[in-house]
Amino acid sequence: MNSFLFRGLAASVLLFTLVGCNKKEAAPEAQKTEPKDTHEENVVTLTKENLSHIALKTEEAQRGSLDLVLRAVGRVDVNLTKTAKVTSTLEGRLIKLNYDLNDRVKAGDVVGLVQTPELLGKPLELKAPIDGVIVERKSTVGELIGKETEVYTISDPTNLWLLAEIKERDIGAIRLGQEVEFTVLAYPGQTFRGKIVLIGNRVESQSRTLEVRVSVDNSDGRLKPGMFADVEITTTAIQDVLTISDAALQTMEDTQVVFVATSDTRFERRVVRLGLEQRGRVQILDGVKEGERVVTEGSFILKSELLKGQLGEE
Repeated sequence: MNSFLFRGLAASVLLFTLVGCNKKEAAPEAQKTEPKDTHEENVVTLTKENLSHIALKTEEAQRGSLDLVLRAVGRVDVNLTKTAKVTSTLEGRLIKLNYDLNDRVKAGDVVGLVQTPELLGKPLELKAPIDGVIVERKSTVGELIGKETEVYTISDPTNLWLLAEIKERDIGAIRLGQEVEFTVLAYPGQTFRGKIVLIGNRVESQSRTLEVRVSVDNSDGRLKPGMFADVEITTTAIQDVLTISDAALQTMEDTQVVFVATSDTRFERRVVRLGLEQRGRVQILDGVKEGERVVTEGSFILKSELLKGQLGEE
């Protein structure tokens, strides 16, 4: 009986040992996982329901020209070729002024009278030398004035000058007749235009800048002398380059990336190598092919979704 019990116990121990060995051998098998597809780690897939709640816009990467733009600061000023002073040719007392600031006059209009002994009681008539608007009034009625005393300044406000300060290193890129665009604080988001009509001949010693004169049409009267301006001058254009909107760019791990739409719901992250960037367009040297659609509006949402997925995997 004792021998039977011993044999049964030994059999049980052997069976337990075999089962344990089988479990140890099976454990590594259970831990096996499929290798990660590094390509899929760069993909964001959205459902149609997701897309109905976010605004995504795409555009094709296309070849074209890219303008090279020089930026400068400037100020709006009167056009001195269309500006004149009203002065007295004789000494006397100013007895009448017929116009005030912003009044419009025509050439030959009598703008003031000067009482002078030389004319034996007949007043000297001060006349407007040009058509324009009174932009300065420097004298008052009753004032004693001498020869060459300035009474009024008259200027034509429909054509003004923009005086741009060009840095010394950029002077070689400036040419007569170049198109100029500029903005002023008074009208945010609006662009004004003109053409270079004169390039200065002296570099200012302290700022190391050269003054460039731009002729500006001001028929609507919105621009005022004295306004400061941010100036852009298109100097050259590079032809046949691949460009996209800079709104498509996102920064991830110190690299510039875009999201390329490979289907209506699938968006692939691409690291891009950039070239020149001007006026909201950027040159693509590598990472996107012509005709591929990149996400311009909503790319930050895709970036967030991609980062969220990567954190979830960790």
